[in-house]
Amino acid sequence: MLRGFVLVMTLFVFVSGCASSGVLSRHKQEVTAESYGNDKAKGLVVLSAIWGRTWKCAQFENGQLRSFGFDRLPGRTTAEDASPDVLVEGSPFYAERQPVNYVLALEPGEYGLATFSIKVASSVTDVKIASVGRARLFEGRKAIGGTFHVNAGELVYIGHFGLDCYKEPTIWRYYPEGREGFDGYKKVIKTQYPFLDVDNMQFRLFETTVLGRDYVLPQKKS
Repeated sequence: MLRGFVLVMTLFVFVSGCASSGVLSRHKQEVTAESYGNDKAKGLVVLSAIWGRTWKCAQFENGQLRSFGFDRLPGRTTAEDASPDVLVEGSPFYAERQPVNYVLALEPGEYGLATFSIKVASSVTDVKIASVGRARLFEGRKAIGGTFHVNAGELVYIGHFGLDCYKEPTIWRYYPEGREGFDGYKKVIKTQYPFLDVDNMQFRLFETTVLGRDYVLPQKKS
């Protein structure tokens, strides 16, 4: 596995007595049955995120993916503190390891990974947030972390995003293997989003040379 991103650590302090729900809020660009009539003219992007903790993550006691985001290309800014065009966030209190599925209505075009953050803990009292932004994920206007594209009126699956713990914690793009795996995933999406035509969902992974492996879905048997 290639590793091109050294994580920058900033101290993250839990406030004593602070309460927060482990339930994930709905993404602002997420398709609903009510919005689908208007959203289907855009590009519909299907992805999943694994927000739960991974124990014994590299040199840490545990690690947890907290967020990741994409800029529509060409990017409108290179500023580190600017919000990405698409931001997907988890909860630090979300414990489930099961993937959380999203279908997002986006403007057609190409998108590049602009940011991701990971919570890492060496102990109960030693907890930090590792953040990587445009300074590491872009070279000029080129997205070197990876890209995906979506066309108008298209439903496209781009991958499962989770944590990889090889040497250093980092975001990693996974996927269901084989036609059987993808067909099973489509059934899950259909259950969650019954108004979608999942039979026409495209398998076109987020393309990256550093945060995932290449994979082409086998052709259907005739």
